[in-house]
Amino acid sequence: MTELILKKAKVLLYADIDQLPAERFSKVNKFWMLHDELGSSFEDVDKIHITRLLIALEDKEKSKKVIDNMRVLIHNIINEVNPESMAFACLVHSIDGKEINDLSDENLKRVIKELSDKGLTVGLLKKKLETSGKVSMMR
Repeated sequence: MTELILKKAKVLLYADIDQLPAERFSKVNKFWMLHDELGSSFEDVDKIHITRLLIALEDKEKSKKVIDNMRVLIHNIINEVNPESMAFACLVHSIDGKEINDLSDENLKRVIKELSDKGLTVGLLKKKLETSGKVSMMR
């Protein structure tokens, strides 16, 4: 486990993928794959999907798949589902000693909201992961 100290909370994170219980591993893997394939932001529409669409213009099936994936990304953004954040929430073992065992999408959103309210920022998160050598845990 690794510790993340926020202004208003102490968070324990799984520091090694091999520590994850099987169900948690499956869930975090799902979100990492969604992030890698679809992205997590509107910037990813240009970076990933428009580029792929331009490459696939001659192939209707590939073009349709790119458009379908882009629609899923936009749906996730509108519904405030960020696969990268959801993957991170899966790595949270406990907040202030209270274990996180509910891995439902709604609860993972609550975990991100709670941590945000207690001082978690993307910059702080990335800095913590860099200093602990766990940058890859967010990818």
